[in-house]
Amino acid sequence: MNHKGIETIVKDRGLVDRRQAQICAAALRLFSQKGFHQTSVREIAEATGLGTGTLYSYIQRKEDILTLLYRRILAAFEARMREATRGIEDPRRQLQAALAATLRIYDEYRDEVLLLYRESHAVGREGLEALFEVDRTYVGVFRDILGRGIQRGEFRALDPDLHAVCILFLCAVWPLKRWNLKAYTLDTVTRALATLLMDGVGGRSAPAPAGE
Repeated sequence: MNHKGIETIVKDRGLVDRRQAQICAAALRLFSQKGFHQTSVREIAEATGLGTGTLYSYIQRKEDILTLLYRRILAAFEARMREATRGIEDPRRQLQAALAATLRIYDEYRDEVLLLYRESHAVGREGLEALFEVDRTYVGVFRDILGRGIQRGEFRALDPDLHAVCILFLCAVWPLKRWNLKAYTLDTVTRALATLLMDGVGGRSAPAPAGE
């Protein structure tokens, strides 16, 4: 069975989802403590409460776990982004909502983000292609918002692709540079990046909706 791009021996999709979630949770703790290369599949199996052979019923190789973690963040990103921008027509407000949602996701999944930045080289060529596809999905959300804003004259003419990549890079400051941002709250960083971003694209900050 091919589930989320990973071949599994088990055919029950619900069971695969539950077991892969267990495997990811256990592996994340071990990878964070010991590093990806220093953690064995046997240790992951023991931490998950599965036998090594059983573990391989849900993944093909250790590198698959990194791909699963990345896809877990993507699923959260897509769901939160739809929720955050639903019903918003003003590109300025939509961009600010998307920025805030992305930072909240990065805050919630900061351990996974740190791990993936540190160990992404370990997934191999096929794994990297899958991660690049996920990254393109992230970029596409911001690119589309910027494109609409340019068409409506809300933002200055700019390269939507380049600026979308830059926005995500700025968001990654929160989990990657957390050690240097201990004096700041997530709300403070969100407001600072929103101001920087709106000044950069030439769109003044959108007024808050009535009642906020």
